Amino acid sequence: MALVLGIYAVPAVAQQQQQQPSQPFPTLVAVIDLAQVIRQHPIFVERQDQLQAPIRQTEAQFMQRHEGIAARQRALEASPHRPGSPEHQQLLDSIVEEVANFERDVRTQGRQFEIANSRIMYEAFQDIRAIIGRYAIPRGIAQVTDMREFEVNPANSTMVAEEMDQRLVWFHPQLNITQVIIAEVYAAHGRQRPPASTTAQPGQQPVR
Repeated sequence: MALVLGIYAVPAVAQQQQQQPSQPFPTLVAVIDLAQVIRQHPIFVERQDQLQAPIRQTEAQFMQRHEGIAARQRALEASPHRPGSPEHQQLLDSIVEEVANFERDVRTQGRQFEIANSRIMYEAFQDIRAIIGRYAIPRGIAQVTDMREFEVNPANSTMVAEEMDQRLVWFHPQLNITQVIIAEVYAAHGRQRPPASTTAQPGQQPVR
């Protein structure tokens, strides 16, 4: 029995030694305005711009169909066929069917664009999160919390409520790594950051 216990004790000790962290446990925290980073993500911006072309084209097609339906409705109102007559009812049923098809196509196409936009945003989010991880781990950052930076008008109840709904009530300005991560995003994709967005706000310094 002692021999058996000894055999199994050695691997257990070795496993515990392997599980010991080779680096100090991370204790630092940071905050980031994720929405601001996403809005300035170069790939996200490019793909959003590319999505706008088919959206505008589809909107034009739907507008043309809508005008065609409206023209048919006006023609029916001006037709010599009296309401309730077989001819009038046949034309009315045709218009009703066209309206139903139009509304169905609008919902279907809208859903497709919504899914495409969601994928673009999700891929940008995953990319940003990976970049945050590469920045945070070697600096001992254990957690990065999302927050929103915007000027609040006290007379605007919606803005006040949005500000108060944030779980992050206060943070030291030096914990804000928003501008640093934006720079890291551009560097990760080999892009030159636009000059207009290179100026960091006071207190937005990298965690070293």
